Amino acid sequence: MFGGSSHSKLPHALRFIMLLLRLVLGLSFFYLGFTSLFNSQLGLVLQGRSVPGLYSWLGGLGATTSVPWLHPLAQWAFLVIGACLVLGFLTRIASLAAIVLLLASYLPGININYSISSIAQFINDELIIIICLLLLIAAKAGQYLGLDALFHFSFRRKNRE
Repeated sequence: MFGGSSHSKLPHALRFIMLLLRLVLGLSFFYLGFTSLFNSQLGLVLQGRSVPGLYSWLGGLGATTSVPWLHPLAQWAFLVIGACLVLGFLTRIASLAAIVLLLASYLPGININYSISSIAQFINDELIIIICLLLLIAAKAGQYLGLDALFHFSFRRKNRE
């Protein structure tokens, strides 16, 4: 039941790698949300290590936005997204929400400049994480050792014969 669908076309080794990727991304998002909510000093220390733009955006969101509810919403969203990815629950929806939040932090910092040096702004941790999340969506990563294997949502009508 927890091993995923028996008709999966992915080899077992690749499904295990998807599980590891899902866990690592989930723990990263959970930790990002947790530190921004409950330990802001630790978040400041980590800005220089892993996805610094995301920590900076989340840390500075409360000061730079005129919408006061956006900052705690983003903090809790990262926490919930991380928990969903770790548990393999609603993995596709959680991955899509994470992509939206990453793009919200990533796109405003892009400077449209037509030079070779401006291409380097597109090569960063956020873009790599977005691609990994797209991979989790395409591979149905929550079906392998996750709670998504317990729930099968299908919007197709079954043919009755």
